[in-house]
Amino acid sequence: MLKTKVSSKSSAIVLLAALIGCSNGEMKNSQPMDSINVSKEPIKISVYDYQAGFNDRELQTYIINPIQAKFPNISFELLKAKSPEELVASGVVPDLVFTSNVYVKYMLDLKLGEDLQKLVKNKNINLDRFEPEAVNVLKRFGPKGEIYALPISMNYGVMLYNKDIFDKFAVPYPKDEMTWSQTIELSKKLTRTEEGIRYIGVATGAAQGLVLQRAMSVVDEKQENPVIASEDGFKKIFTMLRQLFDMNGYVGPNKEFNYGSNEFFKTQTLGMHPTWIAGVTDSLVQMEKEGKAFNWDLVSYPSADDRPNFGKQIDFHLMMVPEASHNKEAAYEIMQTLMTDEAQSAMNKAGRMTVLKDQQLKKQYAVDLKVYEGKNLEGAFKAKPGPTAVSTDYDVKIFSILQESVKDMAVSNMDVNTALRTADEKASKYIQEMKLQRK
Repeated sequence: MLKTKVSSKSSAIVLLAALIGCSNGEMKNSQPMDSINVSKEPIKISVYDYQAGFNDRELQTYIINPIQAKFPNISFELLKAKSPEELVASGVVPDLVFTSNVYVKYMLDLKLGEDLQKLVKNKNINLDRFEPEAVNVLKRFGPKGEIYALPISMNYGVMLYNKDIFDKFAVPYPKDEMTWSQTIELSKKLTRTEEGIRYIGVATGAAQGLVLQRAMSVVDEKQENPVIASEDGFKKIFTMLRQLFDMNGYVGPNKEFNYGSNEFFKTQTLGMHPTWIAGVTDSLVQMEKEGKAFNWDLVSYPSADDRPNFGKQIDFHLMMVPEASHNKEAAYEIMQTLMTDEAQSAMNKAGRMTVLKDQQLKKQYAVDLKVYEGKNLEGAFKAKPGPTAVSTDYDVKIFSILQESVKDMAVSNMDVNTALRTADEKASKYIQEMKLQRK
């Protein structure tokens, strides 16, 4: 079944922050929720979350409690589907879609978003209040001025580090505004085996993230051929990864080479963990609750050597209204409410970063959780979110092809040039197959 009623124990979906509780903080000329008679008529809003990553705590705090306390007649349906294609095939149409900027084109291709340009104009929604690069990304999807989505929350890249591991090996802590080359050099001092325990200096994540950080496309401008073997940026990425795999002990005895949250939080054998702040805040809070806290801090996300001061690519979560939504007016009011200063501030303080460009507000990120007290939170904002390349229909598959070549380098000791050429050949074959299917 695709439909599931929202309850306090519902699985993660969408943060409809202070939907009604913050209605007094509406933006200029926005209408309060009462304008659609929600206090008298039962209204059920169906929502679909695809890769927006909202969790149970946010759902309970910002949807269930405030809405049912003031408007018990409002209910929500969580639309459960393995993929957006499955959702569309089922014939069920959500009223609101929450997703990431990475998937806007994907949603538009499936008719899960409409042009919100009139809404922005009629309600005087001021896009200048938001992160400039987020607005640039939104405008990129509308060549004729269309606005297919509105932002709700922001994400930033950070690099967590385990101070105990650095202290154990008497290695200086990482600093803000480091490059990847500097990070790799620091990693060499930590990657070792001591008393039967393997320590890994740094985890870079999948190749996809490193490509996106550089705002590189995997295909040429005409989207006819891959550029993996010809663009210098890919060689720089694979060369950096080759340095990691060549470190004594980085590739494990069972050919393991992918490291991340498990090694940083659970086994605590990873020295530096570059990641998204939205993906680790709740883990850090939970560890403190369970008495498993350890000595950690954070610095800004490493930048590419030839792109200083740019951290991870712009990543924000947004709201879309499908063309066939049955509750558009209610959906519009929900979106406006979520973008008010009051709603954004409450969300930000509770652990979901605001998409407003106000830097002072960002410094109050997660203050209610107290998890970043005494930590270098300001360091997170010293590396600016970088621009992104225009997404294509080939990205998902070609990114998986890239990772196959990364695995070949780690497991089979394939050299950089062969790995790039192999990935390029596979990508070219895939593109040609897709073109034939469209004929």
